[in-house]
Amino acid sequence: MKEMSTRRALPLVLRTIALSATLGLSLVVMLALGALGSKAKDKIGKLPKDSLARRQVTSLDGRHFSLAALRGQVVVLDFFALWCSNSRAHLPTLTRFTDEDRGRGLQIIGLSVQERTTKDQLEQFITDQKIAYPVGFVSDSLFSEYIESRDVSVPQTLIYGRDGRLLAHFNGHSAQIDAAIASMVKRELEKK
Repeated sequence: MKEMSTRRALPLVLRTIALSATLGLSLVVMLALGALGSKAKDKIGKLPKDSLARRQVTSLDGRHFSLAALRGQVVVLDFFALWCSNSRAHLPTLTRFTDEDRGRGLQIIGLSVQERTTKDQLEQFITDQKIAYPVGFVSDSLFSEYIESRDVSVPQTLIYGRDGRLLAHFNGHSAQIDAAIASMVKRELEKK
């Protein structure tokens, strides 16, 4: 009798484990995509507001960028802070991309939140970390406009496809987020 109940219980245990794994994976995906708020979910696959797409950001070296002008490229906007350990841990996620990737249409732009960081500190950070993509400052209000949220925690990463539509919004840093960003960028670069 005891053996029979164990046999019946095993499928239930396995289903419970499978369901827990599925729910856990769903939660990881939701966290990785920044889908905790409805606005984050709702903006995936959509073009940014025209006013935001035309908004110019300026890198420390004086170059100007806008999402509208970058259509046709895969665009990664990375919002970070020098004082944030997760932002520093997240950096290799983006510095691994090569000149070849940039030649195939990848444009990464780093945007440092202005709080507690000077231009000299940011320039030194770029040099020390060997960052090869443009980096500039962003105010909390502009950061909030880009991510369509008041949650201005860092790091946050937005990835736009060649058609200008938002493909993903990642909030935070983890091995799963790192892998998802790398995979998504590589996949989008394959598209023509």
